[in-house]
Amino acid sequence: MITDPEREKMLAVHLCGLRVVERLASIGVRRLADLRERDPWDLMHEINLQAGRPIWRPPMAINALQNLVEASKLEGIAPPARNA
Repeated sequence: MITDPEREKMLAVHLCGLRVVERLASIGVRRLADLRERDPWDLMHEINLQAGRPIWRPPMAINALQNLVEASKLEGIAPPARNA
């Protein structure tokens, strides 16, 4: 189960909605960090296999998943300090 704070992190990513979060949960993703270093194409295929049919296709699926993978890489990295 994806916790509320993790769900909110995922929903803040461009092109990620509740359906995307549900699809990720169906393949065992529980945290945004679970997507770090994952391949968007592999994730899409895994989701389709779990569903038993192609429910997600490029380019939208790949764009959403790529955005999530990139967000997972940036998670916990502090933005550069701004000069006042």
